[in-house]
Amino acid sequence: MPVAAREASVYLGITIAEYYRDMGLRVAVLADSLSRWAEALREMGSRLQEIPGEEGYPTYLVNRLGKFYERSGRVALLGRPERTGALTFIGAISPPGGDFSEPVTQASLRVAGTLWALDAALAHQRQFPAVDWETSYSLHAGQLMPWFSRRVGTDWPALRRDTLDLLQRDRDIREIAALVGPGALQDPDRLVLETARTVREAVLGQSAYDPKDAVSSVEKTYLLAALANRLFQAASRALASGAPFETLRLSPARQALLALRDAGPEELDDRAARTAAAVDAIAPGGKAP
Repeated sequence: MPVAAREASVYLGITIAEYYRDMGLRVAVLADSLSRWAEALREMGSRLQEIPGEEGYPTYLVNRLGKFYERSGRVALLGRPERTGALTFIGAISPPGGDFSEPVTQASLRVAGTLWALDAALAHQRQFPAVDWETSYSLHAGQLMPWFSRRVGTDWPALRRDTLDLLQRDRDIREIAALVGPGALQDPDRLVLETARTVREAVLGQSAYDPKDAVSSVEKTYLLAALANRLFQAASRALASGAPFETLRLSPARQALLALRDAGPEELDDRAARTAAAVDAIAPGGKAP
């Protein structure tokens, strides 16, 4: 694509999106990729003999990105009938070598409110979508907590925090296990590894090729996370009471969670009840569902 066309393409795309937004629609725009757009800016700046900034990019890169990002949002539109439209902008960036300190990534992080960081290591582990939960963030999480609490339950903030803490503990323990071996770990640490694997597969994992799993409702995601946390708490109590790790009925509970992930809306309640029964029977001597 010619340099000028590459630089203008993102403006054309978001202008068309604004046209539909002004009709009162909700529009999503995906720009792939902002890195190539920024490279076009750099090349045009070089041809115009402008003073270069960091790594040769124009000094106005941050300002130009900020003006572009601010065209997204939810607005009350003028005219009749009264209507509200929304424009969501998603910009894909491909930093060379995965270096987040390069100028385009840093300029975007200064103005964007959310980051989905893809990790090649997760993709190699067949964890899809390969979103790194440790690097990714949202500046809007606090503002959305009341909405989630009304929609699914008041324990949503605590559940989100506990799930992220579990995944962080899993990452730390896996580094230790790589040195001493999984067999040298204590039972609580082995439980963290097993539960976190279930969370990655059942709660965070998603298949775009499965019509029942390609889109996950808020209620379904909440059920998966809540039952995974319930599994961890039940197994922790069993270990605290003196039960060996090998006697825990983790496999049936894990299989039930995976079955719940693949459930459609019409069978969600039935699968959730079966999963809860499997989780409650996790302790030695528990009655299998």
